[in-house]
Amino acid sequence: MVPLGLRRALRSSNVSTWRMIVATAAFGLLALVAGVVMLHTEARRRAAEEAERSADIVAQSVAREQERLIEGAQQLLFGLSQRSEVRSGRPSECALLLEGVVKAYAGYLDLVAARPDGSVLCSARRATALPGAAQVQDVALAVQSGVPMVGRYGFDRASRRPALVVLVPAVDDAGVVRAVLVAALDVNHLARAAVETRLPPGASLLLLDQGVVLAHHPEPERWTGELLDESLRTNLGVGVSFGPGLDGAATFFVAQPLLRDTRRAGESLVVITLPRRAVYYDADRLLSLQLASLAVFALAATIAGGLLVDRLVRRPAYGVLRVVRSLGSGELRARMRRGDRRGTVGKIARSLRTLAERMEAQETAARRLQDELKRERAARLLETAPPASGVPVPARTLGVVPPIEPTLPVDVLVPTDGTYWGFREPPFQNVPNPRFLWLSPSHSDALVRLTYALQQRRGCALLTGEPGCGKTLLTHAVIQRLDAGRYDIALLTNPRGGRVELLREVLYELGVETAETSPGELLHLLHDLVVANHQRGRDTLLIVDDAQQAEDPGWFEELGGLLNLQTNEQTLVTILLVGTLEVAARVHAARHLDRRVSIRCELKPLDVEQTGLYIASRLSVAGGRESLFSAGAAAAIHRATGGVPSAINDLCDNALLWARLNGRRAIDESVIERVLGDTTRADVPRPV
Repeated sequence: MVPLGLRRALRSSNVSTWRMIVATAAFGLLALVAGVVMLHTEARRRAAEEAERSADIVAQSVAREQERLIEGAQQLLFGLSQRSEVRSGRPSECALLLEGVVKAYAGYLDLVAARPDGSVLCSARRATALPGAAQVQDVALAVQSGVPMVGRYGFDRASRRPALVVLVPAVDDAGVVRAVLVAALDVNHLARAAVETRLPPGASLLLLDQGVVLAHHPEPERWTGELLDESLRTNLGVGVSFGPGLDGAATFFVAQPLLRDTRRAGESLVVITLPRRAVYYDADRLLSLQLASLAVFALAATIAGGLLVDRLVRRPAYGVLRVVRSLGSGELRARMRRGDRRGTVGKIARSLRTLAERMEAQETAARRLQDELKRERAARLLETAPPASGVPVPARTLGVVPPIEPTLPVDVLVPTDGTYWGFREPPFQNVPNPRFLWLSPSHSDALVRLTYALQQRRGCALLTGEPGCGKTLLTHAVIQRLDAGRYDIALLTNPRGGRVELLREVLYELGVETAETSPGELLHLLHDLVVANHQRGRDTLLIVDDAQQAEDPGWFEELGGLLNLQTNEQTLVTILLVGTLEVAARVHAARHLDRRVSIRCELKPLDVEQTGLYIASRLSVAGGRESLFSAGAAAAIHRATGGVPSAINDLCDNALLWARLNGRRAIDESVIERVLGDTTRADVPRPV
């Protein structure tokens, strides 16, 4: 037993040393972390200012390019208005003139000379309608004002490219407007400023008109023509703003007006988007390096402190405790090591040595007394022993318990294979083996329709039925009928969690494991994977079994969102939802997903006749006799199970076991009744 005073002294010394080391290390680490946080905050602020300054330069450059393009167009149109081909009103000569100008000057989609009533006199593209977003009212307004005008932004009807309309009236010497020259300027030409001027890393350039994306760099085909969300349009304004970007990620926006006209300054904007992650990348990377350095420093300090404590405190203290425990357990020869005999510990070691010597002397005396008692007891046994008569001394007299011989043989005969019935394999296992699929009318209809839905990329298909009706087995049969070289299949069998968990589980099933937790980033990863599959000629298929287990309503909303991954020709993701009848209500509540469900199937329990055919089919596939179960037995099984296939399997398996143990070679109604009457297990099917 360790003396109470010694334990307190050791504990106090150990705890005090550790407290001092931990407190010093914590204070130093806290000061370093505070300094790193301050430096990181300042680095982020400077990074944001620099990125906003660079973006503002690009935005102003695009705005100046717009002004230059408009002024150049007005000068060109004014020069054309003085040409006789335009004033004379000769369409063929006018068209040749305008066609040559469009070929000679870049940035023009079309040039049109319109009559004062708005009808087309001639066109460089031989068109009969005004170009871009120009209207007859714009021509009338130019005729009325008699001065050059900047029209609307819009999309050119012929080329479907974003355009800006510039109008200049052609006035004769008498001051009468003979025609109005209309130019459709290519808005994409403005993106040249973004190409020539280096954008900040990760930045994008947008040209907007009343919330419609006229141009986008570097992904024009993805965003051109899109209408911004109401929240994003409200947030955008001249200057710097912050909010979710087009892809939902946190973004800085730097906006400048495209037009000098103050009345229209807020309608048309050039916007530079700066993802917050890209802006803060260098600052966050520096923070990561600093934190890694702090971690290395903390590890080194911990190791040094541990070695110090081990050398000065722990080893001597545990040396004392080791000796005390050894003494308490009866090992009286335990002594302190040479390295543990310094200072106070040395004094304790000498005291322990003295104590051990005294205890060893007492132990030696006790052993001598015990040996004398043993010799005295042996002498008494010899005096009372019986004479030699050849009769063995009972084992219990010597303190030995004889072994007990078993009286009952252990011979429990439990069949573990199908030799009794002649089966090649168990016929009634509840596993989704497509070889054992028997097609009732509802199963056959569902198999054909679901296979068609998946092969023809029909969006979403829904398979429902009560538990045990064979939904999972039918799903595996559908998968087996698909071409393995064409499909990448994500099979989800435990739909838990919310939106993030769904996206990560789908990616994992498709072979991509990631620790990303941002829904936007996960959706980007999935989008890239689906597009890559499409480019390789493979379809992406998502199958969700037991979909009723999903608890988050947003889970089904996200499934509907996955169906938006599509091209102009086809949907890139096909979904099959499998579950109980509850799934239909959950899908109906997710309106976007419900509208995309093209095929709905429901599996029904079997009737009496189908139950008999189902049992015979499984016996045949397993290699047994189809007539092993009588018609009466099949009727009794149907009454007990309600025609649910999984319950039928359980009851038939129990009937085979009972008949085997009782030497029966066929199963009739009496066997089924005995199985239902004898069993007490809660999971055995009961009559319904």
